[in-house]
Amino acid sequence: MDEAESPYTPLLRVIQEPYLPMPISVTLKSILTVINIVNIVIGAVYIGQCTGQPLIPYYLIIWGSGSLLLLCLTCLPCGDGREPPRTSLATLCAQGLLLLCLFSFFIAGNVWIYSLFPEPWNIPSTSKWCHRVLYLYAFWITTVCHICIAIMLFSILCIFICFCILKASLPFGSRRDRWPN
Repeated sequence: MDEAESPYTPLLRVIQEPYLPMPISVTLKSILTVINIVNIVIGAVYIGQCTGQPLIPYYLIIWGSGSLLLLCLTCLPCGDGREPPRTSLATLCAQGLLLLCLFSFFIAGNVWIYSLFPEPWNIPSTSKWCHRVLYLYAFWITTVCHICIAIMLFSILCIFICFCILKASLPFGSRRDRWPN
C-alpha cells in the first residue's frame, strides 16, 4: 500500500512503531501481568482488614484490574504477517482514557496509603490499624511505581540533554522530512 493511500495519519504511524524488541516487550508485559494479578489477589484476600483506610484493598483490586485491561489493550493490534499491526484510533483513545483514570486513582491511592505511614499494624485497636501484609505490599508496590517513574523521567532528561549537546534532531522533526499534505 502506497503512503499516499494509507488511511493512517503520520502521527499515528509514529505512535504505532514498536519501542522495544518483541522478547523484551513480552517479558515486561508478563512481569506486569503477574504483579497486577497479585494486586488483585492481595486486595481481595484482605478486604475489611484495614480499619485505618478501608479503601486500600479496593485500590489494589481496581489498580490491578485497570492495569490488566490496559495491558490487554496494548496487545490488541495483531498483524497478519504481511503488514505491521495497526492500532485503531478508538483503541488509542481508550488507552488514553484508561491511563488518565489509572493516574487519578494512583494519586488517590497515594493519599490513602501514605496517610497511614508510621507502622499502622502495631496496635490493632487504634483507628489507624491496617493488616501488616496488606499495608506493606500496598506501600512498597506504590513506592516501586514512584521509583520507576523517577527512573523513566531521569532517563528521558538524560536523552534530551544528549540531544541538546549533540545538536541532534529526531528523524521526524527535521525540515527536510516534511509530512505529505
